Amino acid sequence: MSTRMPRWWRRRVRAACGRSGDAGISTLEFLLIAPALLIISLIVLQLGVFFLASTAAHTAARKGAQAGAAYQARPGEGAARAKQWLSAVDVVRGARVSTAGSSGGRVRVTVTGHVMSFLPWDLRIQRSAEDTVEVNR
Repeated sequence: MSTRMPRWWRRRVRAACGRSGDAGISTLEFLLIAPALLIISLIVLQLGVFFLASTAAHTAARKGAQAGAAYQARPGEGAARAKQWLSAVDVVRGARVSTAGSSGGRVRVTVTGHVMSFLPWDLRIQRSAEDTVEVNR
């Protein structure tokens, strides 16, 4: 039996030890691909934060409209409830709550604000909810 290694096995050993002409190519590939992957990851993360803030603003508007439409509710109760909920969640930056557009039979609460951003975007949101005022008949 021969103690000599087959030629194909020697080629595999040399390739595994890094004795080939592609030395350093994986580092170059990483340097080219890593920034693109980082930017894509940040965009996906930013979209998630945007949808979270959008849902929070809509939930605050809905809770405010429900509180304002409750039986014998005070005039500013809906806006106060929306502000209270937004301050507890603290996702929407610079949130403003408005009851403009409300009438005698309907309460409309609008929440506007900015989304926390770690990309150079200025994302603003505005969500509204409306509810019918409860009356005793």
